[in-house]
Amino acid sequence: MAGARYGFLLPGSSAVACAPESSPDESPASALARLLRCNDEAVGGDALRRVARVEVDLAISEPTFDVEATYVATREGIARIDVFSDGVRVFSEGWDGTTGWQQPRGAPAPVPTSPEGGEALRHGLEQPGHLWTLSDMEGNGHAVTLSDEAEDAADGARVVQLTLKDGFEAWYWVDTTTCLVERSRNFRAFHPDVQPDETWIETRFADHRRTDGVVRAWLSVSVDLATGDTLGLTRVEAVRHAPSSTGPAGGR
Repeated sequence: MAGARYGFLLPGSSAVACAPESSPDESPASALARLLRCNDEAVGGDALRRVARVEVDLAISEPTFDVEATYVATREGIARIDVFSDGVRVFSEGWDGTTGWQQPRGAPAPVPTSPEGGEALRHGLEQPGHLWTLSDMEGNGHAVTLSDEAEDAADGARVVQLTLKDGFEAWYWVDTTTCLVERSRNFRAFHPDVQPDETWIETRFADHRRTDGVVRAWLSVSVDLATGDTLGLTRVEAVRHAPSSTGPAGGR
């Protein structure tokens, strides 16, 4: 995109800081590097890299239920989510660094997820958002490129393609004014261990807020692109960061 300007809008401020204008002959690699740097600064990458563990309280609404949940992830590659209904835990699942597990309410002990369920948990941990930015992906062994399908880019956005080490692909629309991810898209099952059919899912992000120097979307809406149906809406209720995997987490 010749002449594109990448900048970021500081939440709570009208000031916009922008990277220099690109030149018409800028290489895709240079354009990608500039976009990733701008995104990293916009989301508070330096602050995020000081976080060893993140805990996020969520309100989740899907067509057949409304629940609360707490998601926890660490840089050691461990994640879990506990789901509550009316204050009672009804389901837990996680990734222990090697395999996925789940424990419904009343079950005496966790049991393994399906391979697909475990992959979904790991993919959520590895992708940018919880503990990583797009700039961290290559250092973690994944591949990041600018999408060569220009028609995929809406006005004012560039599309970044992420390919995880296992081949899973995701696309991110990065707003070139704010340098924040406005939506993502991937082909997967929404709940692999409940409904394994895969579809194109687009997740739209809004209500970005800063906590401990880290900017996150506090609202996300996932849509089945094949049907147009809303699969789920997730709202962040609180975020807590910890500088170690075992220490107390702070922030709201």
